[in-house]
Amino acid sequence: MQGERDISVNRLHRRRAIVLCFVAAASSSLKLLAQTPVFTEYSIPTANSMPLYIATGSDGALWFTESNTNPAQIGRITTSGVITEYKLPAGYNTPSGITLGPDGAIWFAVSGGSKIGRITTAGAVTGFPLPVSTEAYGITAGPDGALWFTGNGFIGRMTTTGVLTQYPMLVKDFSTIGGDIKVGPDGALWFSAGQLGRVTTAGVVTDYQTPPPNYPPQDMTAGPDGAMWFSLGGAIARIDTAGNITQYSVPNLLGQGSFGITTGPDGAIWYTISTPSSSFIGRVTTAGVSTQYKTPTITSDPFGITAGPDGALWFVERTANKIGRIQVSQSGSGFVCTNTTAPAITSVDSASAYGGYPYFASGSWLEIKGTNLADPADPRLTAATNPGQWVSGDFTGSNAPTALDGVSVSINGKPAYVWYLSTGQLNVQAPEDSATGNVAITVTNCKATSSLTMFARRALAPGFLAPANYTANGTQYMVATFASDGAYVLNTSTGTAFGLNSRPAKPGDLIVAYGIGFGDVTPSILPGVIAGASNALVDPITVSFGSTPATLAYSGLAGNFVGLYEFYITVPSTLANGDYQINVTQSGTPVPQTMYLTIHN
Repeated sequence: MQGERDISVNRLHRRRAIVLCFVAAASSSLKLLAQTPVFTEYSIPTANSMPLYIATGSDGALWFTESNTNPAQIGRITTSGVITEYKLPAGYNTPSGITLGPDGAIWFAVSGGSKIGRITTAGAVTGFPLPVSTEAYGITAGPDGALWFTGNGFIGRMTTTGVLTQYPMLVKDFSTIGGDIKVGPDGALWFSAGQLGRVTTAGVVTDYQTPPPNYPPQDMTAGPDGAMWFSLGGAIARIDTAGNITQYSVPNLLGQGSFGITTGPDGAIWYTISTPSSSFIGRVTTAGVSTQYKTPTITSDPFGITAGPDGALWFVERTANKIGRIQVSQSGSGFVCTNTTAPAITSVDSASAYGGYPYFASGSWLEIKGTNLADPADPRLTAATNPGQWVSGDFTGSNAPTALDGVSVSINGKPAYVWYLSTGQLNVQAPEDSATGNVAITVTNCKATSSLTMFARRALAPGFLAPANYTANGTQYMVATFASDGAYVLNTSTGTAFGLNSRPAKPGDLIVAYGIGFGDVTPSILPGVIAGASNALVDPITVSFGSTPATLAYSGLAGNFVGLYEFYITVPSTLANGDYQINVTQSGTPVPQTMYLTIHN
């Protein structure tokens, strides 16, 4: 039925077409989308406000700081371009960095007012004082539920109740330079302030010297390749978690300095650059291939940039006093959505065929149900093959799309990967994140964004493929196949009733089970990326048939798929005939599913 899409048994036709994901094609068959950028600019009502930084809020809008107004202001722009400005109380001189906080509010650093600010999506402002003459610049939400920021000579940590801890920087040049700070793939906070630095949530600081040309690094972003990317005069550069730095020279950048940088929905790194005669938005792949696009306002002076909840890049234009938007490619289908009625979310859960939990983790697949989630006129919804689903043309290289036909999903301010859409349901993969607790989810269709829905995020949310209709006589079976020929592990009569080629497993057989939500792998493969090489779970699992432990030949992401885990399990040699409950633990915690497999010698 259109609008309801999970994994039913009659769709399990072959071993490698099992999941709710997923593109059953190698990355080599995926074509690169044409780069056809479309710019839009929106004028800020207050003249000469000089916006600096921009971030996505929990309400599906973009929030930005205005550094040249009196009194100071925080701006908000919807994805349809409607701007609202909020005046700040006295003492908020030059708001700088801005971020979505763990509490759903917008937090910002004040470089001229010795405080950290907080504004709710309703516009209510709270300020938390810093020591006298302390300035704050970049700010981000940390993996520990606190706010972390760069100051003059220190890294600050502030709880959502305003409790401050300061950690001194190691390099003296840090003392008078602002900079940026972001959460890295290793769970530490990485910052740029004259040089590069890293601080753990326990307060241990490390610094890294950038090679010549020795321009100070500016903004930072966590890249899709597991490294931190940053901008500096003359190059866009990356630093891996071991401290190795690589620089990529890009046009128009030498001696100018790039200020804003972010990871785009296409898996590339996007940055801003302003020269004396022109302004650009730049894009560099993780292989170092750079492309640049001139902004419509030639001397717009772009600064902060971020990926928006609508699958576009949003940036501020300091001198032009505008907010800019660049849409590189909406979708491989070519359909342009015209629906303007706001979507509404009625429920969210992790994929029903994999446990249907009221929580999720990075890489989990979510089912979002509601009304008006997609345009009913979209021909994708009635396609002859796999209606509603992404196709290879929606991918950029090995990177899954974060928007299909104008439909996008924001999870804790980060774009999710959209696999399936209908008017009543979206299936999406959660992006990489380190937050825990309730986080905000919104759906955007064309120009309207839903109200936010809160959903619990955990570090892990493991679930095996065991759909509700994969049952017989009240017994819930796990979906498993034989590694040798792909037949299903079921007793023959049950398999026949399901219309499947099946047989019971024998002791010593190698079988394959499938799952989602099992967390990181090594080498790292992030959500939204087609898995290539073999890998292994960072947090391993144990499997037993009843009380009898089994051995695993492989536990990791499945090659040529997005977000699907495979587990190659050897059936214990001592088992007698019968149905056995499959018990699984990960990091000492049982997987909360009751499911069985049939064994017969």
